[in-house]
Amino acid sequence: MKNFTLPMILSNLALELESSLDPELKEDTIDGSIQTVIGDFLDEETGLIYENRNLDGSFLDTFYGGLLKLGHGIEAMWFMMDSAKMRNDSALSERTKNVALSILDYSWDSVYGGKFYFMDSKGFPPQLLDWDQKLWWVHLETLIALIKGYELTGDEKCLNWFNKVHENTWSHFSDPDFPNWYSISTEEES
Repeated sequence: MKNFTLPMILSNLALELESSLDPELKEDTIDGSIQTVIGDFLDEETGLIYENRNLDGSFLDTFYGGLLKLGHGIEAMWFMMDSAKMRNDSALSERTKNVALSILDYSWDSVYGGKFYFMDSKGFPPQLLDWDQKLWWVHLETLIALIKGYELTGDEKCLNWFNKVHENTWSHFSDPDFPNWYSISTEEES
């Protein structure tokens, strides 16, 4: 199987090291990252990013195949949005904004609020014990993706979700008495 982490990070690394890279290498790396992230790990039907796939990019019908690491998917979308902005690619901006919104819709806890850490793509109970934790970094990546999605496309859904996630993040992860953040949501009903 192949894992999502490396192509996701390469897409951002190429942009961060842009001034140090040969222009052709930078463009090839970004092209390859977009193709792998969107082509291999995105499920077009659901709009979700999978953490693992078969080597040929097809669905891996195992626990690891159905695993969704929701912060990774959202984070990768804002990396893709940065590439879209750099290239003035409105189609990629729109597509990655829609994927970010799909991931957010799927992963938002409709009972208590906040984004789940891990989920299964078919709705099965995740094997990971910490699947339902609400972690600060997942919410932060979501805020970045939403504001970039709004900036690039003007989609009001991004702004509405941004306000909702922002309120949840500040009310559950910030320490009201000291200038600090908690890594896991501070309330059981997060």
